Amino acid sequence: MPGVSLLQKPGRRAHLLEAWRFVPSEYPRGVAFDRTGALLALGAADGQLVVLDAATGASRWETRLPDSVSTVAFSPADDRLAVACFDGRTRLYRSDGELLSTLPGAKGGWVEWVAWSKRGQLATAQGRGVRVWTADGQPVLETPPHESTISGVGFSPDGSRLLTSCYGAVRLFPLEAGVEARTLSWKSSLLSLTPSPDGKVIAVATQDNSVHFWRLASGKDSEMSGYPAKPTALAWSPDSKLLCTGGGADICGWRFVGRGPEGSEPLILRGHEQPITRLAYSRQGLLASGALDGDVLTWDPAADATPIGIAPLGDEPAELAFSPDGARLCGASARQVVLWEVTHAQATARALGRQPGGRAGGGASR
Repeated sequence: MPGVSLLQKPGRRAHLLEAWRFVPSEYPRGVAFDRTGALLALGAADGQLVVLDAATGASRWETRLPDSVSTVAFSPADDRLAVACFDGRTRLYRSDGELLSTLPGAKGGWVEWVAWSKRGQLATAQGRGVRVWTADGQPVLETPPHESTISGVGFSPDGSRLLTSCYGAVRLFPLEAGVEARTLSWKSSLLSLTPSPDGKVIAVATQDNSVHFWRLASGKDSEMSGYPAKPTALAWSPDSKLLCTGGGADICGWRFVGRGPEGSEPLILRGHEQPITRLAYSRQGLLASGALDGDVLTWDPAADATPIGIAPLGDEPAELAFSPDGARLCGASARQVVLWEVTHAQATARALGRQPGGRAGGGASR
């Protein structure tokens, strides 16, 4: 069923037009577009791995792994696909389905996080440790054991540093022998890791219903508190000027311009009726949000604080992902995967669909 656009006043409108649906064999775990946007990889809880044609939803190839898939990620540098599994291994495939290598894991536990750098290096997180590999599966770096289970992993935008989070700290590991890691401490359970695209700020969601961030140049840190729930969904605008956060039925956006966001009021985006569970930004500046009731909204926060598109997913989103060109949006729930074509138009001064509602999702910064 095609989506319905929603608008409160004149401006840009983003239609979400349903292209296809796919029903995986089990609960989906991880969706990822390749660097061209032509392919969509999907893993499932029963070990199913399928790569779909993003335009049609037809299967290009499929295989069955010996244990549950935890996440999937395409390299931004070439056609490699990393698939992390509950058997403790990470498998590297070529986009045509050829298995290139199987990366060993540490004893016990599954690989929970993977991340590619722009240079084509791969990080795999298992338990309290992280390993970095070349695109060909050769080891580059293994971190010392962290104090607790890794809660997030990534790379700096230039690919020169590995970023990790766990209880009490974010760490930055230079990918050079003999160089000490930098530690950013905060005494709380850190639930996520979200660096800004320009590499100047690192933001994390915390167990105590707040968002904490560090400015890397100065080391200065701040906290945005007052959320009614844990703001685990975080997304940066592509220009690094706006950090959008969940934590309630409203999106709370913190402006990183001038002296902000400290001492400033956040941008509140109202439209959902249920708590937000997923946020995703396109490279073109369109924001997508998904809530517990299965509604997926699109926004243009740089222009307006009202939703500009809506489509039903049916269930709580487990994943939301834009294609690299922003022309497609994929949503995955417990039962299905839906792909929408994103089309833009100038809207007339009328509202379509239900009226937005919800409550404030964030508080003041300090």
